[in-house]
Amino acid sequence: MIQIEHVSFQYANAKEPTLRDVSLTIQKGEFVVLLGSSGCGKTTITRLINRLVPEFFEGELEGRVIVDGQNTDELSIQDLAGVVGSVFQDPRSQFFATDTTAEIAFSCENVGIPREEICRRIEQAANDLQIQRLLERSIFELSSGEKQSIAIASVYALAPKILVLDEPSANLDAAATEHLMEILHTLKQQGYTIIISEHRIHYLKDIADRAVLIEYGQITRELDASAFRSLSNEEANRMGLRSTDLLSIRPPVTQKKTGAEEQICLENLSYRYTRESETLANVNLSAGKGDIVGIVGTNGVGKSTLLEIVCGLKKETNGEVRFGGQAVNSKTRVRDTFLVMQSSDYQLFTESVEKELFLGNDNNEELRKKGRVLLERMGLLDYRQQHPASMSGGQKQRLCIAVACMKDTDVICFDEPTSGLDYSSMVNVSSLLHELAEQGKTLLVTTHDYEFLMHTCTHICYLLNGRVESFFPVEPRYTPQIYSILFQKEVVL
Repeated sequence: MIQIEHVSFQYANAKEPTLRDVSLTIQKGEFVVLLGSSGCGKTTITRLINRLVPEFFEGELEGRVIVDGQNTDELSIQDLAGVVGSVFQDPRSQFFATDTTAEIAFSCENVGIPREEICRRIEQAANDLQIQRLLERSIFELSSGEKQSIAIASVYALAPKILVLDEPSANLDAAATEHLMEILHTLKQQGYTIIISEHRIHYLKDIADRAVLIEYGQITRELDASAFRSLSNEEANRMGLRSTDLLSIRPPVTQKKTGAEEQICLENLSYRYTRESETLANVNLSAGKGDIVGIVGTNGVGKSTLLEIVCGLKKETNGEVRFGGQAVNSKTRVRDTFLVMQSSDYQLFTESVEKELFLGNDNNEELRKKGRVLLERMGLLDYRQQHPASMSGGQKQRLCIAVACMKDTDVICFDEPTSGLDYSSMVNVSSLLHELAEQGKTLLVTTHDYEFLMHTCTHICYLLNGRVESFFPVEPRYTPQIYSILFQKEVVL
């Protein structure tokens, strides 16, 4: 079905090749997971299959790619659209319509399928993927998981033979990830050939036929279904991969909890997007210096909205925000906080990694020394002259976190800071957040990442129906409660 033969590829303006003499054969109906650290070449392999490389992402390509018996050198992206369906990490980047039904129909309309057949395919996609409740809805009102489901349905309706997914779970909560797993299982049973580039692999271990490890642009190891399924957390971590068994993860017994003086207080905080819809309702939350508060809850519950209010990007409808015991307005909060957004593309502005890090501080020698250390720790020192837009999603995320560490603010908010991060990068980010906490900073972190949360946070703030349902320390005795909250199911440990 897919043959990649001795392929090397170097992106335009990149100093080194991303892929080096890669050969890979994928059989019809096979489910293959591409593993490896950020920037290793996983996404580039997916782009070879759908012809985005080199037609959209330009560069120097050597070797040959055969898809469904055809040499892709002789095909365009459009030629492959009916054979290869692509689902990107951020589904918003592939949407063309404003409502869900029109979005599912779009790919079929684009190739001239008759109206009656399009309607049949929309109905079939909704039934097979169990997303009937998402039809006739505004795209803008959907959660991340719901958007991902619509993106998959739009590809499914076109009925390609091959599905390529790039980090599909990166922005999903645990329940949405479980639903994604069910969809992928359904697609596999229907005979689709599926290729997934992924860091969070725990949900794939029981359905993948093969896992391919990529390091520095080369395939270094392949695991069959049995070997992949039996991979322990320790083995996976040694390979630079995320853990495969989340149930066995426990927080450190010595997790630091400062109990220091209060730095942030939210009192009876409410926020409405519209008169009919109250996103947050009477939220009360207090955090001290050195606390790392993990704000958890399902997609769409108001976690990101809460961070934006704390950082002054949104103004509360009711209630009060206090820093150090003093009420602060939104303008002051913009000045005295920093937010690392979920989508890193929205806050990268300059033409190089180095300039991004030192924006506004070019002549401060102490900060330049600090910045160099941060770049090295984030694995970005060798990319300091590279344009941020040309980097992988995980590399962009690490850059934004490094920029946050450069800012001298007492309150720093992180919105899903580990989306798209590999294991070593996740550990590095966790370590950096602990260092910031030790400096007396207060950190608020929204996350669906159970592994990161257990490594990092000192407290859990669980949002449910726009309110704080519970607030408690991250300690081994609370492990079942934390797991139950994130995965929305009871567990006995």
